[in-house]
Amino acid sequence: MPQPGDVDHMMNTRRLIRLLLLGFLASLAVMGWSSQAYGQLPSLGGSVAAETRLPPSGVSRYGALEVAWVKSPLGGENLFQIASPTVIDRSSLDGAQLPVEVRSHNIEDLLRLEISRFRQNALSRLFAPFTAAEAPAPRSAQVIVSTLQGLTVVQVTSTTSSRPLTIATVTQADANFYSETPEQVAQQWQTAIAGEIQQAETLYSPEVLLQRLQQTIAILLGILLLTGLLALIYRRLGKRQAQLQRRYASKAEVSPPEQSLAEQQKTVADSSHPAERFEAAQISHWLQQQLSLQRRLTLYKFARWLLIWLAVLVWYVGLYLLTTRLPILMQWSRTVLTQPLSLIVIWFVVSLLIRISNSLIQRSVSAWKENAYLSFGVVQRKALRSQTVSGALQGLASCTLVLIGILLTLTEFGLPVPSLLAGGAVIGLAISLGAQNLIKDLVNGCLILLEDQFAVGDVITLNGESGLVERLNLRLTQLRNPDGELITIPNSQIGLVKNQTSTWSRVNLGINVAYSTDLDHAIAVIDKVATQLSQDPDWQSLILEPPQVLGVDAFGDNSITIRLWMQTEPLQQWPVGREFRRRLKKAFDQAGISIPFPQRSIWFENGLPEKGEIKRGMV
Repeated sequence: MPQPGDVDHMMNTRRLIRLLLLGFLASLAVMGWSSQAYGQLPSLGGSVAAETRLPPSGVSRYGALEVAWVKSPLGGENLFQIASPTVIDRSSLDGAQLPVEVRSHNIEDLLRLEISRFRQNALSRLFAPFTAAEAPAPRSAQVIVSTLQGLTVVQVTSTTSSRPLTIATVTQADANFYSETPEQVAQQWQTAIAGEIQQAETLYSPEVLLQRLQQTIAILLGILLLTGLLALIYRRLGKRQAQLQRRYASKAEVSPPEQSLAEQQKTVADSSHPAERFEAAQISHWLQQQLSLQRRLTLYKFARWLLIWLAVLVWYVGLYLLTTRLPILMQWSRTVLTQPLSLIVIWFVVSLLIRISNSLIQRSVSAWKENAYLSFGVVQRKALRSQTVSGALQGLASCTLVLIGILLTLTEFGLPVPSLLAGGAVIGLAISLGAQNLIKDLVNGCLILLEDQFAVGDVITLNGESGLVERLNLRLTQLRNPDGELITIPNSQIGLVKNQTSTWSRVNLGINVAYSTDLDHAIAVIDKVATQLSQDPDWQSLILEPPQVLGVDAFGDNSITIRLWMQTEPLQQWPVGREFRRRLKKAFDQAGISIPFPQRSIWFENGLPEKGEIKRGMV
């Protein structure tokens, strides 16, 4: 039990810890909330958070100046730089503040206006119904430097306008940025603008414009011609692929069904008898044909996929050439050259990786299911399971790669991918809460595949329903029962599963004989019929082990049951059992062994009643 002094010491310690925590929190509050003092700097107004805002895209900040490029309206190239005083908070601008990006856009719009006049003049001279005397005169322009209201400006004068158009005004911020006089800065701008005007005058001259229109028509015809040629090749390859697919299917149907690929290869290697060598040579020839057909099918599929991307490349290159030929589209040529090309490369790589991953998964699954040291039943079981496993793995790989492609595409468009991922995580959490059954289906589907509970082609019983598994994926299982009904069961509802065809199957037959039958003789007849069936060339490939007559299994009301087991290939227990019953009935008839049927004997304690007593109702 603690003493009073110990209790006081503990209380003092707690108070000290509490004071230290309060002091620490107070220090954080003071450092975080107190206003900071800046030495040797004038007050720029606004909060500290506003001072740390970054400039918009395309704007560079150098202390008290912000700089942006003026771009060419024709090709999008950089012409010259302009400067303006730094604007910290662009959300609250007064009338005197003009951000540098707004000023840059204004200059570009004025240049675009002047260039549009060249375009209108050229189109009027080309297509307007004027005579030679009435046709408008060719437009000509000159770039000059002048002074307007005490400011140095760059203007454009033309033969068709009586008043010059002021393109740009040199400010003190521009002179400070260039470290030159306004006149010197204006001369640099004059040179850049004059080159742009000269290029527009050349491009929109009737001769050059007509020549470029002819080139545009030729490019369009070339695109259509190459697209038609690729479509024709694609269609021819599709017909050839369909023919090979039919040949592959027909050759697969006539292949030896009782041997796996690994066992056929082993047969070829181990055969020594001439007849066996001939059969082995046939099997080897069939294997070579199948592998050759499979490779050719894969090659045709890849060629058709490549043709699709060649068509995409043809259209991309054609559109880019169109933007370089038509002056009105030249401003988007750089955009077409960069962003669409990035998107095409992204999705081409994604599509190629999907094909490579599918091929690697298929090869890995094929190597996993084929093994020369495994029995045919195990290999066949793996073959059934491999269909579902490969489909699930290929779907997972494809979804992952497509998701990566979508994220890269969003990055190309400048969207904040981390924010989208965070929002997607929240949405995914909300969806998962409302789709718990779907998640249970997916989890249980993965467990079914990993634990090999059943696969496509198995005959199973689950939830009281029996049938052949026709479809199995991560979400549901579909059975076809003996009546032909398709039963769909979500994987989350699957509990106890009875698989009747996993690796091997069994004929479990109870044979009833009369009590008067010689049991040893009956067992010998049953064993003989079962042995003959297992040695029959038409049936021995379906029976994996010698039949087992277990002996007397039960005593019934009017019969004795003898139990027989025969281990068969999966799904073969039913035809083998039917054939055995047919042969056993003939053998029992020849041996004089009767198969009992329900009979009832009636015993009277006082003997049989007389007819007269029956009539008088004495019985």
